[in-house]
Amino acid sequence: MSEISVGSAVGAGFQLIGRRPVSVLIWGLIRVGFAAGVLAIYAPVFIGMFAEIASRAQTGDKPTPADMSQMMSHMFLIQGVGYLAQFVGLFISSIILCAIARSILHPERNAFASLRLGAPEFFVVILSFAAGFALVFAIMLFAIPFVILGVFLGVQHLWIPLAIMIGVAILILVLGLIYIAARFAFVVPMMVDDGQFHLLDAWTLTRGKVGSIILIGLCLVLIAMVLGVVVDGIFVGLGAAALGLAAGGFNNLQAFFTQTPPQQIIMTLAPSLILLGLLLIPIQGAALAVFIAPWSRAYRDVVPTSPLAPLSTAPLPTVPPPLTAAP
Repeated sequence: MSEISVGSAVGAGFQLIGRRPVSVLIWGLIRVGFAAGVLAIYAPVFIGMFAEIASRAQTGDKPTPADMSQMMSHMFLIQGVGYLAQFVGLFISSIILCAIARSILHPERNAFASLRLGAPEFFVVILSFAAGFALVFAIMLFAIPFVILGVFLGVQHLWIPLAIMIGVAILILVLGLIYIAARFAFVVPMMVDDGQFHLLDAWTLTRGKVGSIILIGLCLVLIAMVLGVVVDGIFVGLGAAALGLAAGGFNNLQAFFTQTPPQQIIMTLAPSLILLGLLLIPIQGAALAVFIAPWSRAYRDVVPTSPLAPLSTAPLPTVPPPLTAAP
């Protein structure tokens, strides 16, 4: 197996943005569009609830049992939509994740922005569910001895040893999760590469590569910190400008939010929200490429593409001439 090129892996996402900008925009559009759809479902319910609460606060009326029943039905609706949104969002995330991996591993499969709905995508969804349950169960088992020790130290009023024990437990947990994540870093690229289910063999494939994988992760964390500051600054500035413009000045913000009906606030801010959403599409797509592509590039360093078998150069068999009848 070849060694992982950390520099090439970290830069894979940036190269992907330059090579396939349309695909990057499509990935971002899908994520932002899904979030906008969920917001469009939630917004009318929340606006109605806030309007009812504001109206009763102004009139001083107390909520009736019918009002409480209606509010509870709204809460159940919000909870049900939330569960459905999480399930659909998991499928969408798996499709985009596999598409980015496919764009690195199989660049020739670039139709429809490399988006597919096949076995790898379903495998990712199943593994996501299983990993969530396994993580919760493992953390509970890990915490049992530390909880017992913590209770004992607390009863004895040994606060300094208790604080040290909590710090050591958190450090062990974080380092353990980082190590496990590094050992399974190639699960998705392996499944996208051949369309088969992989789990334990991904653990085997990363043997001796954990240092390079963790270094890639640290570089991506630094990139995320820098880009996060820049993007947050841009959106905070644009958002503040939009609020000031909608309220007619920053001095009028309190009156704008306290005296304006919620529906009117949404209608006033809608153009600015749409513009911010459009700006978020390329940012979201670029972020997905930058932080997902490196793992497929590192996997390709470890498992290079198998070259095509050369054509045979053996001479073709000779065909004897047909027999001719004697004169």
